[in-house]
Amino acid sequence: MQDRYGREVSDLRISLTQRCNLRCVFCHMEGQPVSTEELSPSEIERVVRAGARVGIDRVKLTGGEPTLRTDIVEIVRRIRPHLREVSMTTNGLKLRELAGPLSEAGLDRVNVSLPSLDPDAYQRLTGVDGVARTVEGIRAAVRAGLTPVKLNVVALYGMSARPESVDRLVAFAQDVGAWVQVIEFENVSGRVDPKVYRALHSELGRLSEEAAARAFRVDHNPLHDRPRYTFESGGRPVTVEVVQPVENPAFCMACHRLRLTSDGRLKGCLMTNDGLLDLRSLLRSDAPEEALVAAFERAIARRRPFFVGPETPSPAPLGREEALAEGSPLPMVPARPVSS
Repeated sequence: MQDRYGREVSDLRISLTQRCNLRCVFCHMEGQPVSTEELSPSEIERVVRAGARVGIDRVKLTGGEPTLRTDIVEIVRRIRPHLREVSMTTNGLKLRELAGPLSEAGLDRVNVSLPSLDPDAYQRLTGVDGVARTVEGIRAAVRAGLTPVKLNVVALYGMSARPESVDRLVAFAQDVGAWVQVIEFENVSGRVDPKVYRALHSELGRLSEEAAARAFRVDHNPLHDRPRYTFESGGRPVTVEVVQPVENPAFCMACHRLRLTSDGRLKGCLMTNDGLLDLRSLLRSDAPEEALVAAFERAIARRRPFFVGPETPSPAPLGREEALAEGSPLPMVPARPVSS
């Protein structure tokens, strides 16, 4: 199903919890308002089943830290039959024990947050002395076949964005058989400290140029049109993907994702909580699946690119049924940033 900007919606990012065993300075907690509520495995399965009816065929499980859910294996097992792919973003601290069971349950791949391989820098950024356990978790994920394992590296000025830090992470990725995904630090209002953002934000243009100059192959991830650079180092190939979302209309125009908060609210963008749709109430009132499907359709109709550039196409008008569901056509005004 397409939104009014012609963007096919095929991905759902599900936050399973806001609990976490790290305290990362760059964490945006999916832009979600604070909540301790969590959906049950059966409720998550019902949401996924409804999403599949509007074209959702890929789900990313995230948090907080999703592996803190004691029922994480059950969740994967329940939702996998309804989807083409199930992946997960994790800090890797519990992957040594869970990689095998998650793979057997149907998990296809993982992204592991790895801000630095330097133990002191890792602890300063996350509040925990955990880099050794994360590395063990990454190796376990590769052994379990949760590939490609992507190492999520938020580019931070003076730290992980430094060339020597990136080179070390790339060498580690080669050694274990993983990819590196360098991510621009996002200033998510209400979740990221603006002072921290101003001190640590690093623009990724130069990194992309250097990677492109070294690459023997350049392609793109259809999600957000992210560039991927594959090059050789020491005679072995390694892939680096660059995620550059800040003030980037092209990134937004290639977004195919909806998001579900840990307390069961559906939204169309990381950067705003305008128009949250409450699925939890539908789930707990035993509403029929058609009501959940209608909520997905409404969320898709509401989507708009957060960063709108001059080349952004004008939205198609709402259809009669969509207009009636909305009450009136959606005004084209800037989205309001998330808040706590």
